Amino acid sequence: MSKATKKSLLYALGVLALIAFAMWLRYASRYYFHSPAASYLRSAIYLFLFGVWCYSLWARIVQVQVRHYMLAISALMVLWILLRSIKYSIENTDAERWLWYFYYFPMLFIPMLSVFVSQSLGKGEDFRLPRWTKLLYLPTLLLLLLVLTNDLHQQVFSFPSGVLSDRAYRYEGGYFLVLGWEALCAGFAFISMVKNCRIPRSRRIRWLPLVPFALSLAYVYAYVQKIHWVWVLAGDMTVAQCLIFASILECCIQCGLIQSNLGYDELFEATSLPVQITDRAFRSQYVSVAMQGALPQSELRQMQQDAVHLGNDTLLKRHRLRRGWVFWKEDISALQQIRKELELTRDELRDIGDVL
Repeated sequence: MSKATKKSLLYALGVLALIAFAMWLRYASRYYFHSPAASYLRSAIYLFLFGVWCYSLWARIVQVQVRHYMLAISALMVLWILLRSIKYSIENTDAERWLWYFYYFPMLFIPMLSVFVSQSLGKGEDFRLPRWTKLLYLPTLLLLLLVLTNDLHQQVFSFPSGVLSDRAYRYEGGYFLVLGWEALCAGFAFISMVKNCRIPRSRRIRWLPLVPFALSLAYVYAYVQKIHWVWVLAGDMTVAQCLIFASILECCIQCGLIQSNLGYDELFEATSLPVQITDRAFRSQYVSVAMQGALPQSELRQMQQDAVHLGNDTLLKRHRLRRGWVFWKEDISALQQIRKELELTRDELRDIGDVL
């Protein structure tokens, strides 16, 4: 097992431990203690997890367009958790209802941005989305407006008791339009990612995101059926949907459907190029086998130019990365040989010129 794989497993176990602790807090707050501090702590845990995931996307996703849309998705998840946390910390029916309506801002835009991610995969830095993708804004905004104006027409949620509250409501046709549009965008995004995948033997691994998708279907069924232990431990639909959607995107990253800068350990073991990556302080992070040992930190720090001679036939070059440096050795023996031949030819031509 490689070092990167062990680190990923440790991170995954840490995330699962925090989620389990948050679920226990939900259970304990219902049966053992009723302090609002438990709810605040649970919200803080989820905000921390999604904030860290947002930062990891910024660090891992290399392609600019994909990184921007992925960061927007993670920011919408953080917004969603904040809206939910504020909603359950106030006691005002009208404010609670409006916060509930605003849930649909991230709920509608996250699937739409996923389509943008799928269309940007594998493209160059100067890539711009096709014009047809801008048309997706129209139904998304119209459906959001339909939800926000529900008090006027009640075509998304109706209130049989006459009290406009999220405690007693019924789904109407507009709700299923919203749900259908979300499912359509999410399904199209996933199919596009699978179709555009260029990884060898990808048929075996590219269905990994279907695992959290299947779990989400099982969760929705259990939630609708009001299975007791599901309601007690994971009855928060907002958190569950954010976790499931983040899991699907993370699986896409791990199996290569969304390209990232993961897998340096395997790459540096297989490559025949002498390459070394350091952090901003020139501390070595990755060294290829062909490098034959990491270059000293003091030597790298003293480099004043982007290319220096290590010998007659070897050139050391560097390039600035977002969070460090990459150094590599370049064999210039062939160029040196050509240079010597040109010098000999020059001397011969000079002698012939003197004779003439």
